[in-house]
Amino acid sequence: MIESRYKKVYEAFIEHYKNVHVCPWHEISEEELNDIYNSLINRMDVKDKYTFFYMMNYIIKRLSGLEDAHTEYEFVEPLPINFKIIENEILINYPERLKGSSLLAINDKDINKIVGELEEIITYGTEGRRRSKIEDYLFNRVALLSLPSLRGNNKVVYKIQKLDGEIEELEFDNVQKYKEEMFDTIEYLFGKPGKYEIRDNILIYKHSSVQPQFETRIIESIDRLRREDLSNVSKIIIDLRGNTGGNSKLNDYLMDFLKENVDKDLLVLTDYRVFSAGRYALVDLLKLGATTIGEEIGTPINCFGETNRINVDYYSFASSSAYFYPGKCGVKNKDDFKRFVVDEIRKPIFFKPDIYVSTSKADYINGIDTILEYALSYNKNNLLRK
Repeated sequence: MIESRYKKVYEAFIEHYKNVHVCPWHEISEEELNDIYNSLINRMDVKDKYTFFYMMNYIIKRLSGLEDAHTEYEFVEPLPINFKIIENEILINYPERLKGSSLLAINDKDINKIVGELEEIITYGTEGRRRSKIEDYLFNRVALLSLPSLRGNNKVVYKIQKLDGEIEELEFDNVQKYKEEMFDTIEYLFGKPGKYEIRDNILIYKHSSVQPQFETRIIESIDRLRREDLSNVSKIIIDLRGNTGGNSKLNDYLMDFLKENVDKDLLVLTDYRVFSAGRYALVDLLKLGATTIGEEIGTPINCFGETNRINVDYYSFASSSAYFYPGKCGVKNKDDFKRFVVDEIRKPIFFKPDIYVSTSKADYINGIDTILEYALSYNKNNLLRK
């Protein structure tokens, strides 16, 4: 059963999706969608923000497949805790006093069961995207209380094993609005784009976001770099980690600077959160001959994207409105998609770094940046590229 107000919102989203998506039925047919919808509302009651969240994300996952992680419904009620998945273990990242501790259960439900239920509503095209979405949903109260095993609870209780083996529980109710210092700075979400340092004749530049609000910061940082004496710099490391996208045009400022410094070795650090316009930066850097060090990214190179948003009764949705294959095609309407996007182009292309390096649990606990430290010591003359 679905309450009429949620049915109205769902139907408005689907109509929007059909209108703006360049290929709305790329994964399932409209008839299959209707079957999934009817089956779902026959076995669960959609009557509040939690059950509606579950229903929408369950359906969007099946609409989107591997190719479309931009079509989404997000409703976030953040709890003052977050996580990192390292060596297949869910570790506490914040609060700082618990950093490195292990998450064992939520509301006495084993964490593996929780992750299994999250799999039903997380859309991803790569293992990296899966990892980032699980991390994000684990501190989203709405996502957690939408899950079958947690539904109907009036609190979220995290069971944690600390580094000394002691068990601790953190409890949060389903009403209070939590505003902690971790959410107070823009750096929490996007890192510090434009920040750079020169260490031992190596330039390290953070390109962690191309959100529009960072345009001035990016421009100013590149202008400062052009005034630096870089004559002794032998290596440039572009730290792309965490770049979830924004305006791909903002990549151009960095690329123009790098084209002026082609005499220097170029390394790029990648991780599982690189997404959307962040992968355009990666493609541009590869064209400049960069060696990539780190992890796979959070998206196939070719996929649907460019979100078109709609708000219905305060519920916000995004639908992909284009298809991109960097360097080959970018289409923004249904006719061009039919004309240019053949099966060969649709076959997902997955990025693999030249040198795979991931953060170890020991380094994470001790505050060591495994990937950056590897890049700082890397000498391409002593290691063949894969």
